[in-house]
Amino acid sequence: MRPEHTSMGFPKPGKALLGMMIAIGCIWVMFTLGVKWAGAGVGALDPFLVIGDAVLHGQVWRLFTAPLIHSLGDPWHFITTLLGLYFLGPSLEARWGAGRTLAFLFGSAAFAFALQVAVGALVPQVEQAVVFGGLGMIEAVAVAWALAHRHATVRLFFVLPVTGTMLLVFIFVMSVLNVIAMRAPPEGLITPFGGMLAGYLFGDFSPLRRFYLRMRFRQLQAQSAALRRVPAARGRSGGVPLRVIPGGQKDPPKDKRYLN
Repeated sequence: MRPEHTSMGFPKPGKALLGMMIAIGCIWVMFTLGVKWAGAGVGALDPFLVIGDAVLHGQVWRLFTAPLIHSLGDPWHFITTLLGLYFLGPSLEARWGAGRTLAFLFGSAAFAFALQVAVGALVPQVEQAVVFGGLGMIEAVAVAWALAHRHATVRLFFVLPVTGTMLLVFIFVMSVLNVIAMRAPPEGLITPFGGMLAGYLFGDFSPLRRFYLRMRFRQLQAQSAALRRVPAARGRSGGVPLRVIPGGQKDPPKDKRYLN
């Protein structure tokens, strides 16, 4: 199948993506000004970061706040998150709506960080005491977009023509190379893989979604079959069944069970 080229115009993010992008940008500016210029300590970020021991002791809200925090000394860290949302997210939001899009973004990010904490606890080589950033969320968006647009071509950053399949291969290979080189981003070495898995599990081609739809279909079939059996059961349970008599009679039937 030949690739289908997508529009070369500017993407148009919806309310969910715009809100997420504005929140990430404002949070970075606020904390950077506070720490770099106002003399606030970096400890002000601690309640919002994924700290492995804290999460394992029940502070699960960190899984949802850490995607909004980015490196204060590296503007490119949060800019790449914004670019990923801007270029790949609008088509997903147009199909899902704002509510599902926000649930997907936060849910996939939390899932990716949870996997990082779990694997880090089991494999010390990939453990990272503190992780934060939007890479897991962006990897999930990239996988969900790529699976829905396998043969479409988009000009990433208005320059690079990539298909969905090419994007899948690229992000997976880069994540593997980072593990081999032990070059951990602020999100950790395992978080990108968690994001890719979340994009597969929670996107349009999710096996979980297909399983739910099959179960729901079987439930509806069972309900339909039960409703079809009800009239037959009622007919068997009654006394004398109703019957139709010819019309045109002068006097109505004395037995009202007879229908004209």
